Amino acid sequence: MSLDYKRNYKIMLRRRKIIMISVIVTVFVCASFAVLYFRYWAGEDQQTQQDTEQPIEISSETTSEMKQTEATGAKKGKALTRQPIYLYTIGTARVEFQQSTERTYRLSEETVSDSYFDDALFIGDSRTEGFMLYTSLSNLHAYCSKGLSVSRIYTDTIVPMEDGRTVTVMEALQEQSYAKIYIMFGVNELGWPYDDLFREQYSKLIKDIKTLQPDALIYVQNIIPIAASRSATDPIYNNENVNRFNGIIQEICQEQAVIYLDVGSALSDENGALPEDASPDGVHCNREYCEVWLDYLRNHTYVLE
Repeated sequence: MSLDYKRNYKIMLRRRKIIMISVIVTVFVCASFAVLYFRYWAGEDQQTQQDTEQPIEISSETTSEMKQTEATGAKKGKALTRQPIYLYTIGTARVEFQQSTERTYRLSEETVSDSYFDDALFIGDSRTEGFMLYTSLSNLHAYCSKGLSVSRIYTDTIVPMEDGRTVTVMEALQEQSYAKIYIMFGVNELGWPYDDLFREQYSKLIKDIKTLQPDALIYVQNIIPIAASRSATDPIYNNENVNRFNGIIQEICQEQAVIYLDVGSALSDENGALPEDASPDGVHCNREYCEVWLDYLRNHTYVLE
């Protein structure tokens, strides 16, 4: 019986192709596993060992607050609990942190003019973006973007520079100084499952900004409430979450000796919700209420004692 050389040759080529593809896939899988191991699992083991060598102390006051939150948390707005580790894992400013001298401030009795904001910077998410677009201020400087958060501020390149670069907010703060900085974050973090993670990252953010802008007067604006119609049906964007996170922000401001501004009080109705006519989506303020927001800032400025 004659041999079918053409058919045998095709079979040999097919086998070689299968073997080559198998080798490539195997090498790729092994390399990926090695990268993941050294980047994540090995790093976790090392960090776990460090945490074991340096146990973390939790005050009795913190423990009491955690128990109270677990006991009284509402169906909406109650966060999951996790083992607190208090590590700043997201982003690091490229300068060494120096503990600044504690400052005390008092509320000014004057209503400032628009020129007060000539040397001010606003940092925030889409709510700040709306404030920048809708207010009558012509001298407003803002580093803001839709979806920006207390973690993404270190990674999202949203600030255009004069030399054509686009950098992160924290990088831009190393190249330009401001006399006042207004910060607003929290609405994009309402879905975070762990309150202590939000506390860690917001606290780190303020520490780094104080380091990069040591002479700036830092205002931290609280989270504006959600409209009642949306709050009642949304498992994330609701006022139970807003109120809980605002409590955390206020505590951070006391710890960091920065100014806490209750902007939400000026933008809420008698029930503590954003008025229905103040927003097209129950979250972002329209032009009229951005002016109410600005008026609050004009009447709530602080000076050093």
